Amino acid sequence: MNPVIDVLAASEIDHLEGLWGQLLAHHSKKAPHLAELGALRSPAESWRLRREQYIEWLREPRTTVLVARDGDRLLGYAVVRVLDAPGSWQWGDQVGVLETLVVDDDARGTGVGQALVGAARERLAELKVQVMKISVIAGNEDAVRFYQREGAVDFVRTLVMPVSG
Repeated sequence: MNPVIDVLAASEIDHLEGLWGQLLAHHSKKAPHLAELGALRSPAESWRLRREQYIEWLREPRTTVLVARDGDRLLGYAVVRVLDAPGSWQWGDQVGVLETLVVDDDARGTGVGQALVGAARERLAELKVQVMKISVIAGNEDAVRFYQREGAVDFVRTLVMPVSG
């Protein structure tokens, strides 16, 4: 498959809802252990909250939503931000963050994810960003292997735990 990668306008954000729902379902299957901390949000509620977050992020001038298309069909999307993050390593004072990467269930394994990650890397390189941070939900080892094939290495492990109880 040879998807066309475009930048999605903020006014078209609602086109992403179906793919976000697929990602939510995928995460619920890959990370059932997280249900111990609280029930999964409904797809509608989850999308409402993520949509608000996307709109807020798109107010930042260096946030981009990249979409992969095959004609009129939306195959996937990636949300990429740039954050100030001076740290212990000489990576510059800003890092890219791949906030979301979703590939339509029927398009997985066809190169769509690679195309979106490649476009995200190109976008960040244009902005003189040297490093992109990627978070993967625990249990999604397929995603870890995908990012490692793309050149990602382990950096930080994030844990969650209940505050009371």
